[in-house]
Amino acid sequence: MRFKVHSMSLIWFLLIISISIFVHELGHYLAARWQGVGVKNFGVGFGPTLLKFDRWGTTWRLNAIPLGGYAEIEGMMPGDSHGYARLSAPGKFFILVGGVVMNLLLAWGVLGALASIQGVPQTRAEVTEVLPGSLAEQAGFRVGDRILSLNGVKLESYDQVTRFRQTPGEKVFVVLRDNQEVTLRFNWDNTQGRLGIVYRAELIGYSRINFLQGLSRAIGETVVAVPRFVQEFVGSIARILSGQQAQGVAGPVGIVNITGQAAQQGLGTLVGLLAGINLSLAVFNLLPIPGLDGGRILVLLANVLTGGRIKPETEARLSYGGFVFLILLIVLVTINDIRNLVGG
Repeated sequence: MRFKVHSMSLIWFLLIISISIFVHELGHYLAARWQGVGVKNFGVGFGPTLLKFDRWGTTWRLNAIPLGGYAEIEGMMPGDSHGYARLSAPGKFFILVGGVVMNLLLAWGVLGALASIQGVPQTRAEVTEVLPGSLAEQAGFRVGDRILSLNGVKLESYDQVTRFRQTPGEKVFVVLRDNQEVTLRFNWDNTQGRLGIVYRAELIGYSRINFLQGLSRAIGETVVAVPRFVQEFVGSIARILSGQQAQGVAGPVGIVNITGQAAQQGLGTLVGLLAGINLSLAVFNLLPIPGLDGGRILVLLANVLTGGRIKPETEARLSYGGFVFLILLIVLVTINDIRNLVGG
């Protein structure tokens, strides 16, 4: 894989990320205001402020580095006794989960609309590169192979190729080569890191369905994909933390590259990428990591079960530690992105 940064790729990346972050924080904002809780500051990005205005009792900011956002809700600081602090546990949960809900609603709505307007893309993976000495080369993969099935199951989309990573054992791929089906076999274990192929999506056609069918399909696929996403994400992070290379996770550099590839395929693919990023953002924020929504929800649940034994000061320290961990994680994932893109 080659990494090419075009100005439009970067612009599309900034737009998609900013929309996703804005929608997420808007969910927290609306959930708070719905319950009469004020929001002092609302920001997309960090660092120097590019744009600022005051409206509806909130200072709204657009900042220079679009790698996060915040909604400063009244009553969430240690020692506060108003705003968020006075709410019941269900009220607090409603605010904490608001961002995830908004990301899911945007993603599902976009996917439903795409399915009814453009249709559901039917794609398959075409191998564009086989790394020398890799497991893929040993298994017999060749440039130009079109991947049809994995272990007897037809692949409905090119991004399903990575399903072979889910479990160790023998993997059986059927590929189309010179108009003939060829069977390729290899044994996989989770310590191998990568198969060693680069592939692209080959569009076969579109299958149009109505909006409600598209919405139902998007929700169903999300439910199925969440366990796989979490498993692949945790496995990839574990490999990165141990110094290995991982392909199951992408940071800012990787997403810029993906955005550039999507832009070349048209607006529909970019809109689909917006939906995919919002789904990923929703699931990621529900992980029980201090500083993320999932970590805060876990603390809230623990306080309900223990009668409030976790003090706000302790939660603040946990959130600070989680923030430091997330910054370190971004750095490591970015390094992994560069290794993947430069190394192929």
